[in-house]
Amino acid sequence: MRFSSLEVSCFQGVQSARIDFGPGLNVLYGPNDLGKSTLAAAIRAALLLPTGSSEAEALQPWHSAEKASATLAFVDDSGKHWRVKKTFGGAAGAQLSYSKDGVDWTPDVKAREVDEKLRTLLPWGIPSPGRKGAPRGLPESFLTNQ
Repeated sequence: MRFSSLEVSCFQGVQSARIDFGPGLNVLYGPNDLGKSTLAAAIRAALLLPTGSSEAEALQPWHSAEKASATLAFVDDSGKHWRVKKTFGGAAGAQLSYSKDGVDWTPDVKAREVDEKLRTLLPWGIPSPGRKGAPRGLPESFLTNQ
């Protein structure tokens, strides 16, 4: 998998930003308090954080009452393009779309189904949260890098 673009809006201290990633290693650099760590947090949130979770409150903008949002586009190992859009907080929402070319997008799943689909697309060993009988933490194999 490789990231192709990231777009954030009203995400903590970042009003608006868009990054297009190139193939290979991409490096974000700049002075302190520019928003580099916030952009890394946006990638994490887009892939791993449910939109209505209590942790999403920390993502809200410092400068307005709008809801934080992140859109991350990536290409899987088979060459299929995916785009996850999440809005965090009160009017939370999520949508996962796919594309053959990264230009024309077709909706795939939305709402809670987005996180479930991401777990199957990105098999990192992260358990489904909040289900009866579901594991309460990361599997032992995930913690020991096996």
